[in-house]
Amino acid sequence: MRPSESWSTWLAVAVMVCGGATAAWGEAPRYVTTTGALAIENLDHRIALQRADAGVGELLLLRARFLSDYDALDRASTLAEERSRTAGDLLERARARSAVHRFAEALTDLDAAGKDDEASSDLRASILVATGHASEAISRLEARVAQRPGYASRSALAGAYAAVGRFTDADRLYSEALADLDTTSPFPYAWIYFARGVMWAEQAGDPARAEPLYARALAHLPEFAMANVHLAELEAARGDVASAMTRLERVVASTHEPEALALLGTLHLRTGAPVRGRSEITAARERFEALLVRQPLAFADHAARFYLGPGADPERAWVLAQQSLEGRQTASAFTLAIEAARATGRECEACVLVEASRARGLPVPGDGCP
Repeated sequence: MRPSESWSTWLAVAVMVCGGATAAWGEAPRYVTTTGALAIENLDHRIALQRADAGVGELLLLRARFLSDYDALDRASTLAEERSRTAGDLLERARARSAVHRFAEALTDLDAAGKDDEASSDLRASILVATGHASEAISRLEARVAQRPGYASRSALAGAYAAVGRFTDADRLYSEALADLDTTSPFPYAWIYFARGVMWAEQAGDPARAEPLYARALAHLPEFAMANVHLAELEAARGDVASAMTRLERVVASTHEPEALALLGTLHLRTGAPVRGRSEITAARERFEALLVRQPLAFADHAARFYLGPGADPERAWVLAQQSLEGRQTASAFTLAIEAARATGRECEACVLVEASRARGLPVPGDGCP
């Protein structure tokens, strides 16, 4: 699940879950925030108090985002589906459906709710960004920044700018969004640094610029599972395998995150521990398949990348990449499908995808295609 996906709305919840101490891990954060452990304790306390009450879904989604707690994701989804159908319930269900990449259904819920408030508008814009229609959302988001500049409006526009390749503008807005924050909760700070890191590493192709941003995210929230995975990837790529493995082992011990398992297994294979490495890759495969049964659209892209790599099943990757592309025509989704097509010898299909992505103005690998 990526930072462009329906995140501006639930980040408001992150701001509310706060404490009052200084983070004490990794690179010193620029802002004073509660320790990650205390913030998570506060979050879990609020979840326990609210149980199945309205609003607990947002807290569960918050836990899923930062801690890779996919049981919490399932619970948020189930609760949203079970509620009565007031406009507020429909908005909550739209958020939950968007979180598991059921974007078309989420938009249907927003239409049915018939509301045009900031929360609905933000969610609709974030879905446009997540599904490859960021250019359609930019003018609306720019108008909101002009009318009500602040953390939510600036971070939402930054995500849209990043999606269309305006990386410098996006980074500036992310920085301004940080300056707008007035909370001791580490969650929104960690997410902004993570989003900036993903932008520079994966969209702009500048991992050196991304690494200190991931470190800052972890300075605020050491338990942030995917920030650890992304940082471990960069550490391993530049040769710091020991640090990457230590980081991944912590993630695996607390979350069973399949991407962490897969990368850790790959590094164990590389460093002469083949039995352990194969065991971890098998565990990652089992974990991905279990998640695909529960929330197929949410994990199709991540699982496809696994099967193109250590999972070593290109045909499975091709099926999953097509499934992902059906719901979101982004550059990354097209690139994944093209890679899967080529890995399975489907050169004709790959070139059709290249042509389709070019028609959308997306930067994708088109080697060998006219």
